Amino acid sequence: MSSKPIRIMFVDDDLVTGKIMKRNCDHAKYRCEVFQDAESCLKAFQADGADILITDLRMPGMNGFDLLSNIREVDTEVPVLVMTGYSSVENAVEAMRRGATDFIKKPFDFEELRLRLDRTMKGVRLKNENRLLKKRLGSKRNHYGMIGDTPVMKTLFTTIEKLAEVSCNAIISGESGTGKELVARALHDYSPRKEAPFVAIDCGALSDTLLESELFGHEKGAFTGATQRKYGLMEQADGGTLFLDEICNISDTMQIKLMRAIESKSVTRVGGTTTIPIDVRIIVASNQDLDSLVEEKKFRHDFYHRLNVVTIRVPSLAERREDIPALVEHYVQEFATQYTRRVQGFDTTSLRHLCEAAWPGNIRELRNTIERSVILADGPILHWNAHYDESVAALALPIQFSDDDFMPLEQLEQEYISHVLRCCNGKKTQAARLLGIDKTTLWRKLRRYEDQSEMV
Repeated sequence: MSSKPIRIMFVDDDLVTGKIMKRNCDHAKYRCEVFQDAESCLKAFQADGADILITDLRMPGMNGFDLLSNIREVDTEVPVLVMTGYSSVENAVEAMRRGATDFIKKPFDFEELRLRLDRTMKGVRLKNENRLLKKRLGSKRNHYGMIGDTPVMKTLFTTIEKLAEVSCNAIISGESGTGKELVARALHDYSPRKEAPFVAIDCGALSDTLLESELFGHEKGAFTGATQRKYGLMEQADGGTLFLDEICNISDTMQIKLMRAIESKSVTRVGGTTTIPIDVRIIVASNQDLDSLVEEKKFRHDFYHRLNVVTIRVPSLAERREDIPALVEHYVQEFATQYTRRVQGFDTTSLRHLCEAAWPGNIRELRNTIERSVILADGPILHWNAHYDESVAALALPIQFSDDDFMPLEQLEQEYISHVLRCCNGKKTQAARLLGIDKTTLWRKLRRYEDQSEMV
């Protein structure tokens, strides 16, 4: 309980009950002001307020129901406890419907009431702390749902603000795990196209044939297994935004087909002959330097220049370490709620380690680390050390290495992925998070392993 005494307003037309309440409150170190009518209580509350209001329901003049309604017009959050003595169940239900916080039956035992008061004030303090936390995090979070207050993030936010107003194509560059799709969604959500669809696809997760079918759609009978017409993602995104992630992974052939669709603003479904007009904003992302790929002739220069109206670079986590405490606080709260863990945060030493760590996987890696820490927490205070992460050790691959017996790297990767999947009971989304990769990448790898096993 707070060191500041609870301020209570107590309303009951019975003078003896009021005196007993005042005496008990003084003994319990509560500040209690007693009223014999609702009108005088309402006037005092409007002038000074209170931490808790306790009122009888049956009183001459303004009754407890009317007082409750009037109090709620002044303050929607102050806890109001009602005392019920007549038709208690019906009255309690009606009072709760009108906004009462709790009820207690008359005649009441003060110790029981004291437990109710302490529980109520604990809830009030928790709500206030959450409100302060949200306000504090809100100061670190801009309109686009991203947390950051460093100069590089402010520059990013300014660029998003300017670019969201127009519908030009754009390239988002940055290391893996920096949040490139989040930037793409911000460009869409704050643009004139926000009411239309935002459609995203990982280009690196699909073969040319599948990617063409996904983007352009296909007609029934276009190929084996095409049992019905399929509308492509470019059609589905008509009027909105199409986000092509890992664009650097698509083949030269697909680059040509995409470039033609962008230039003509139309698509033709696989196996079809009808040209379908589309109005789509194209945003692409790459974790490789497209300029360098163009110079090395690994990416078509004509396609690159169709896309590169504006390039947005998303900073790595190493470039904005000052944002890490706010990010940590945000993710601790997120995963504490998700996994119902009673955790408060990291100790000071752990937080320093988190701020100093390399984070090659950027925000995705930081987020995964915090998720593991919350899941494996054995107390309210979280602990983490960059040199020894117990959560990672818990997933250690049970393989012994020797100096004369080697295995291909791909086989080692496959065994490790299988091990993590077993630890996650086959839950691919959780496994992808622990591995530090996205779901589509994990699915692509698993599909490749299955194809290889079928060939054996």
